Amino acid sequence: MYTKEFTVMPSSSSSIGTLKLHSLLDYFQDTATLAVDEIEGTTTELFNRGYAWVLTRYEINIERLPTLDEKFIIKTFHDPSHGYNMLRAFQVDASDGKRIIDAKSSWFLVDVKTGRPVKSAAHVPEVLTINTGDINPDFQDIPEFSDDETLRSVNFPVRFHDLDYNAHVNNAIYFGWVHDECPVNFADYELKKVCASFRSGAKLGENITLKISEPEKNNFTCKIFRPEIKKPSAEFLFIWQEKEA
Repeated sequence: MYTKEFTVMPSSSSSIGTLKLHSLLDYFQDTATLAVDEIEGTTTELFNRGYAWVLTRYEINIERLPTLDEKFIIKTFHDPSHGYNMLRAFQVDASDGKRIIDAKSSWFLVDVKTGRPVKSAAHVPEVLTINTGDINPDFQDIPEFSDDETLRSVNFPVRFHDLDYNAHVNNAIYFGWVHDECPVNFADYELKKVCASFRSGAKLGENITLKISEPEKNNFTCKIFRPEIKKPSAEFLFIWQEKEA
């Protein structure tokens, strides 16, 4: 298991003093990158070899988010025993050792030239032995909703700083988009769970459409559509809970 300590800096803190959701996803991504440097090299080295990782699923359970100036530890390990899918778990502990966040994700390795998935064990065989552990492959389903159940629909363009090194919208950006469109009072409600499913990545200049459902007990489902593609490129479930007085 790989571990890394962080501190919530002002740049990653929200106006209510808690870690921004998209910053949490950035920390997860950075920790995973550091964890695999000794396995597959840096992101650019892997890309230059002709490969890149693509995210397909995420599930995050939140007891609470770290607060401004708080130190916390992220632990991560992966499970390569699922065919083309590589599962990666994240655990966030407060400085007193209490677990405050659990998360897991699913990825596959693609050949950059063909865009097709390849088995990671055949191309980066070290993944079979370093920082591994068992991870449950089941992810919570994201409910469907119809256009009639849409609470709001928002259109906006993909901008340069939304992109990652693969020239697609970085996964953390999606989480930030959906979070900010949830019609809850962030001072009165706290995020308890997020589920996400990704099918394709939006690109620079595309005008994406974000549709969010009518709430069900403060649960919101969201779909993100790319231009002229009928199926959503990403889907999310956000579960909120009213804060205790």
